Amino acid sequence: MSCDKITQQIDNEFRPVFTIGIAAEMVGVSVHTLRLYESSGLIIPQRTQSLRRLYSRNDIRRLNSIRYLIEEKGLNIAGIKALLSMIPCWEIKKCTTNDRKNCDAFNKISDPCWIVKNKGNVCEANECRTCQVYTDFSAFSEIKKHIFKSLNLSRNK
Repeated sequence: MSCDKITQQIDNEFRPVFTIGIAAEMVGVSVHTLRLYESSGLIIPQRTQSLRRLYSRNDIRRLNSIRYLIEEKGLNIAGIKALLSMIPCWEIKKCTTNDRKNCDAFNKISDPCWIVKNKGNVCEANECRTCQVYTDFSAFSEIKKHIFKSLNLSRNK
């Protein structure tokens, strides 16, 4: 393997390389807390064939955002899920009106799109962990930027 290829793999922020113990240590929480975040749908770690959880640097960024909202802003898991449910995935994925009618992510405000059971045709066969909606909003500040952009608003107005 060439040196360039090795460097690309090391620099890939989406490549899952950290075990749950290492990820917990990096974020400053317990392994149990990471499992709680996963069962709540806040994070989707990669699973190996032996079902071991692996986290990428992008996942670590998401986990740090979760910790910030809990520790600094006083949100709980339900509040974070509601915040994530505000990501307009239907706009990002260019869903049709028919897809929107049949999609809980469009019609409900309690869960982000990667958790909902009823998804539109656009998302049915996709893996949520690699979806642009999931990966692009690991730093939750991006949600606000996207909403401002989609509404053609400026923060300076």
